[in-house]
Amino acid sequence: MNKRILIALTCFAFLAFAGSQLFAQSTADQAASQASQSASQAGSQASQAAQDAASQAKDTASQAVSDSDAKAQIQSQLQQLSSELNLTDDQKTQLKPILQDEVGKLKAVRDDSSLSPDQKQAKMKTIHDAAKTQIDAILTPEQQKKLQAMKGGSDQQ
Repeated sequence: MNKRILIALTCFAFLAFAGSQLFAQSTADQAASQASQSASQAGSQASQAAQDAASQAKDTASQAVSDSDAKAQIQSQLQQLSSELNLTDDQKTQLKPILQDEVGKLKAVRDDSSLSPDQKQAKMKTIHDAAKTQIDAILTPEQQKKLQAMKGGSDQQ
């Protein structure tokens, strides 16, 4: 009977040792698998970051061109208003951000491909009307009349 117990204990010890080896190997495989997945995700994230950076650089370059165009347009509008309406320096300073905002919003509407031409026209009219309201608040009544005459009364439509 002692032999049977000894054999059973030996078998149990062998199975316990083999099981612990399988468990250790399984844990190591899982860790290696997780490390591989993490490296794969990091590679994907790095690739995505590179694509984002390239896209942003492209957008920045095209925005720089459009920004210079927008700045020129704003400066031209401000110069025209200044000469026609005899704006004070304070009025010029107040009008510039209004014109910048208007030009930026109009560009966004023009670039929005999800809008129909009618929707674009309606949004642009809303933007113009809002800017005109802000501009009128800065101008004297006499300057407002001159501005209306410059635009040929088109704002009364």
